Amino acid sequence: MLRALPRTAAAGFLTGLLLWSAAAEAIIFNLANRATPRITIRVGGSGGNISEVEFNVPATLIGNGTAVTGSPAIRIQLDVRASGASPLTATLSADSLSYPLTHSDGGSSIPFFDISWTAQDGDIPAGTFTGVTDQVIVSFPSSRRIRDWHTFSYANTRDVEAGDYLGRVVYTWAIP
Repeated sequence: MLRALPRTAAAGFLTGLLLWSAAAEAIIFNLANRATPRITIRVGGSGGNISEVEFNVPATLIGNGTAVTGSPAIRIQLDVRASGASPLTATLSADSLSYPLTHSDGGSSIPFFDISWTAQDGDIPAGTFTGVTDQVIVSFPSSRRIRDWHTFSYANTRDVEAGDYLGRVVYTWAIP
């Protein structure tokens, strides 16, 4: 979910990125009634809260083309487990289209493809949201766990009105 928090025009422009998975904590799915095969995902902090990334752009710098780094960095952890006899490949995708980043008054919007991220370790690679419902971020075979920290940036190339923007990016971790 993307959300911008209120600021006055003089104080600046603030945008936030909220990341959502089926829950903010790990979810375990048992497959084919076997205890071993499973996938888990964790995006952000624990405790069932949706993690939020904020971008603070002073009103005088809105749309000047200088990228703005958001904070905090968000932890993403992915697990896929299966027996060697029945390996699985899991895919992480992002939906950055269904819940667009829109000004709280319903006026202007900022497309999610203006948001990119870097990866601390590169295990879950850096990229840019593409504004589609099924953008593949990473795939890998079982049995494996990967985790990384993503730091998000807002391109700041659009002359938009200062204020609150709200939207959502939904991550899906799935196996065929």
